[in-house]
Amino acid sequence: MQIAKDMTLIAMRSYDTTGWRNGTLGQVQSLAELSRRMDKFNGLYNAVRDALRVLPASYRALLVEVYIKNVPITALAQRYKVSKRTVYRKLAYARELFRNALLSAGCDEQWFESNCEGLNTLLRGDDTHIS
Repeated sequence: MQIAKDMTLIAMRSYDTTGWRNGTLGQVQSLAELSRRMDKFNGLYNAVRDALRVLPASYRALLVEVYIKNVPITALAQRYKVSKRTVYRKLAYARELFRNALLSAGCDEQWFESNCEGLNTLLRGDDTHIS
């Protein structure tokens, strides 16, 4: 956040007659907004990374395979020679562990609603998008 303020001050000092949108000030304002978004993303990235690190390896791998690599549940069931129901049960438990790790780090549902839309389904345990 301090970077954004510093960039704005620099731009204001170098403001010329080209105007707010097209001149240096407009460019720096755009960079400041990008910096704010990057800060939010870095906070999310660190929270998710830290929460995944504390999970047992098998549950962490399951979350990664389903939510990041988009491996179908059927393929996981075949790979591990278990039923789809077993995979869904383990996935539900993995999500619960992940959710608890996030909560213990101070990332509650309200924080996610205001900072990032994509993880709400993961936190709620919504499997409707998984094949």
